Amino acid sequence: MAAGVIVILAFAVLYLSTTAFPGFGAQGADFLRKIIGDQATAQLEMFVFGVQDSVHQVEYGMGMVRAEAPWQIASPTVQAAPSLTATETPMPTSTPALIPTQATSTLVLTSTLLPPTNTPTPTPWSPPAVRASGILEGEGLWSPYISDTGGQTVAYRTFLQPDPKRPYTLVAIVAFDLSQTRLGFVLGFDEPKSKDTPPALKRSGTIPAGDFKPGILLATFSGGFKGEHGNYGAMSNGIVAIPPRSGLATVAMYKNGAIKIGEWGKDFTVSDQMVAWRQNCSLIIQDGKINPLVNIDSAEYWGANLNGATVTWRSGIGISPDNNILYFFAGPSMTANVLAQVMMAAGVKSGMQLDINNYWVHFTAIRTDGAKLIPDPLFPDDMKFDVDRYLKPYVRDFFYVALKTP
Repeated sequence: MAAGVIVILAFAVLYLSTTAFPGFGAQGADFLRKIIGDQATAQLEMFVFGVQDSVHQVEYGMGMVRAEAPWQIASPTVQAAPSLTATETPMPTSTPALIPTQATSTLVLTSTLLPPTNTPTPTPWSPPAVRASGILEGEGLWSPYISDTGGQTVAYRTFLQPDPKRPYTLVAIVAFDLSQTRLGFVLGFDEPKSKDTPPALKRSGTIPAGDFKPGILLATFSGGFKGEHGNYGAMSNGIVAIPPRSGLATVAMYKNGAIKIGEWGKDFTVSDQMVAWRQNCSLIIQDGKINPLVNIDSAEYWGANLNGATVTWRSGIGISPDNNILYFFAGPSMTANVLAQVMMAAGVKSGMQLDINNYWVHFTAIRTDGAKLIPDPLFPDDMKFDVDRYLKPYVRDFFYVALKTP
């Protein structure tokens, strides 16, 4: 009887907190693991997320909620590829002939055949087109998102509506130009850690001072799972929080600014040229194809405690075939398979999952007001909780994107 009451109360707390107070829900799950254990908490979480998804489907079916673009859509500057038919597989297409440029606050479509000017100008850049798969206006259209101090666009964003069973699943895609930007990785001051992590290991949990500057720091986003939820390897600036494991999806950052995403032990291994690396689960996209493991609903592969079929917030990163574009993905009500489909639609060569669940999936563009850094959430309504979490010492690991400097 007492056990049943505890389970009912735990369900109520998790459901209400993950719906209305994501931060409290995240802490509540950690608390429950200490009381009823990892396995029982995982089963309860999966049940909670299943109930939430059923509620969302009923609300959508009754017209109580609508699928809407996750942010205000400005005039599109890069065309989307044609929408998919029911039998087509999402595939990347070539970049449109018209290339967007940005001058002050006005967006101009400029032909590539314009005569040269006396003053050299930066080559306009835009990501390859993405095929729309849903019905929302603006889907698959790249919009300028983050610019350098000179107004040159260094990151675009778009969104897809990839799951016909869940029209309310809207997945954001952010594309960074790696010729102008670089990826950084920060170990949290407490996570990731394992039972083998040296107790004297000190981490600040902060972005390096050289990158924590207006005009240099461009974006921040969530890292991977806690050490206890998979013992995935992590290293930054010579500090090994958890040793690497073969066969795992890994993003590695090098001294020359290069980024690689692949399988540890197959695509690369430890090198003195690496400045950081982070592992998490198995690769979702491997050699331009969906990893067959995506279709195995194992918590070991895709969710630490939650399997790949669990419908929840998920995030991930991917790299383009030419290694020139870094993609970030995030969205609600996703399975691992849906995340894989979105990565394929963007045309990534290698892709991996990062964190999951509504509170832990987080991304902010960093705006500036004089000397002040202002975090601007990718999903204004869903990522507003602790929006400045990565601009101060943080308990868990995270990534950031900075402008390349001479």
